[in-house]
Amino acid sequence: MTNPAQYSSPSPGGSPWQLPQLRHRVAVPLVVVLLTATIGRLLVLSPQITAGETALLEGISQHRNVLLDTVATVVQMALSNGAVVLIIAAVIGWLAVIRRRPLDAVGFGITALAGWAAVGLVKVAVERPRPELSGDPLGAVTGSLSFPSSHTGAVVAIVLALSLVASRARSRRTILLWGSLGVALVGLARMYSGAHYPLDVVAAVPVAFVGVMAGASLANKVVPALAFGFSWQQEGVTVDAPATRRAPAQAAHADAARSRPAATAPARTAPAARAGSRAATAHHEERTDRAA
Repeated sequence: MTNPAQYSSPSPGGSPWQLPQLRHRVAVPLVVVLLTATIGRLLVLSPQITAGETALLEGISQHRNVLLDTVATVVQMALSNGAVVLIIAAVIGWLAVIRRRPLDAVGFGITALAGWAAVGLVKVAVERPRPELSGDPLGAVTGSLSFPSSHTGAVVAIVLALSLVASRARSRRTILLWGSLGVALVGLARMYSGAHYPLDVVAAVPVAFVGVMAGASLANKVVPALAFGFSWQQEGVTVDAPATRRAPAQAAHADAARSRPAATAPARTAPAARAGSRAATAHHEERTDRAA
């Protein structure tokens, strides 16, 4: 028996597993990323705006205390690049092993990483330097680029990705509510520590959002295919076998069978034509004899 997977790649088919996605899933993320990157480059070339943001950060630094310093330091360490990778991996493991939702686990991983990667892509393209304050920095900051905030973008990406795979609407609302508070806390902490300008924090939100939605579009194609290929099972989700193409030998045999009747049709009608010709000749000779 021919294995269909040899002739066609697995596809989602009729699988009900699907994440919400944008109607214009390519154009909208592309426009938002390009627009945000353009604004970032304009900020680099606008010293007046940078001076205003620096003055705001200088004012915030005048009100530092031990409690806020501790919160800002914890945020900086808890959302470093390595820590974000561990958080995403931990959520994937929790969904796949504890909750037994492997499709949601992979979907979360793809969308969260896509949102976080979009922020990093814009940051590299813009190349805005970090703030330079007169006071002592709160702590060592990794990297010299500022726009947009990777810490804020990571939280936005994780919260949105987790809300997309939430199994119930109530859970989704709870995740978004507490996640929004977390995003605000992280953004304020990054400004408090002097690591980011206010516009760096604001810009991270739309970039991470469109990155997550672009990841959702990708996950809708990849996850059901992986589920079919690896025979993953998840409660409440069915993964149908993909539509397959015929094997080349079967296709050639079917084409030959269809063409055979057309080729033999003239051969079958030839005897009938000859019989009709003889009958017409005999009838003509009979009429000639009668006339004579």
